[in-house]
Amino acid sequence: MIYLDNAATMRVFDCAICAAENVMRNEYFNPNATYKSGVAAHEKIEAARRVIASAMGVFPDELVFTSCATEANNWVFNSGIKNKKGNIVISAGEHSSVYEPAMQLKSKGADVRIAPLRKDGTVDEKALYGIIDNNTALVSVIHVSNETGVINPIKSISENIKKLAPRALIHSDGVQGFLKTNDTVSSLGVDFYSASAHKIGAPKGIGLLFIKRELNIAPLIYGGGQERGLRSGTQNTPYIEAFASAVQEFSRLCESSNIQSIRNELCECFTAQGYRIIGNGNNSGYILCVCVPGVKAEILQNIAHDDGVIIGKGAACSGTKRGNRVLSAVGLDQKSIESCIRISFAVDTSKSDVNNAAKIIIQAAERIRSEHVG
Repeated sequence: MIYLDNAATMRVFDCAICAAENVMRNEYFNPNATYKSGVAAHEKIEAARRVIASAMGVFPDELVFTSCATEANNWVFNSGIKNKKGNIVISAGEHSSVYEPAMQLKSKGADVRIAPLRKDGTVDEKALYGIIDNNTALVSVIHVSNETGVINPIKSISENIKKLAPRALIHSDGVQGFLKTNDTVSSLGVDFYSASAHKIGAPKGIGLLFIKRELNIAPLIYGGGQERGLRSGTQNTPYIEAFASAVQEFSRLCESSNIQSIRNELCECFTAQGYRIIGNGNNSGYILCVCVPGVKAEILQNIAHDDGVIIGKGAACSGTKRGNRVLSAVGLDQKSIESCIRISFAVDTSKSDVNNAAKIIIQAAERIRSEHVG
């Protein structure tokens, strides 16, 4: 089976499994206990935090571990807005874990403004700046689109927002950008940045929120005071260890990865078939959104699966919903949206697997078309 739905989740690295298993079997102590084994467990958490912070280019005390990025995103919208009467700005390309919290605030009377997308999938920066004012409290723009893989220029966006609204806080959902672009989080100029471990080879159930050092944010969970009092509850030590291990392995593999060139070759292959690539020239090497004319993505996905290739048809979290909010914002009509597949790569996806998958996908599409004509 060739697995090409890594934007939904990645296979867990063996080293991450071993790291988690070692903690669960041998170093299972409560990291908040005061005896030596507990103190040692706590130090393992802090060592893991330092590993991840180093990879992100931030200070360790700027990272708070969460259960997932959805939790981190919700936290920002529920607790990260200082000016409660200020307006909130998001892009039309946001993941549902940003869009839905924003809509919840809107239903309670908040002034929520949405910046449109360009045809290439990036946020329309001119329109974005046009709806920001001195009363803007929070701006959230996704780093890398989970639907199209397009990369938003967060660094320049942050710089311009700070000029327009110096008091505004800036958040970026970094789930598909974490370790997958050349940017360090510190270079982006954001106040908040969320990430999820299972997108880079760690288990599901652990994520983080970057909170810029000088910011004060209300705790997410009150209780025993863990995570600097911001998120109480006994830390998930096994998965935190696995997270750090996966960060190291992903970073190591990135040094020899040729994912971008593999993606580019696949683009050329599909374009030659008359398929439409959604995005622009500045897309992540890890995500490819393709419109296959005359073919319903759901049927193509199922046939490809039976033939040994797993692909997505948009974000997994929206798989049960009709339509696609982000692709609609890009300007696609419903028929085109229903023909879009999402192919996403792991850092160690091989060229031969992608070439074989391309043949299977093209053959499956031709079969669907011939059966439809017949």
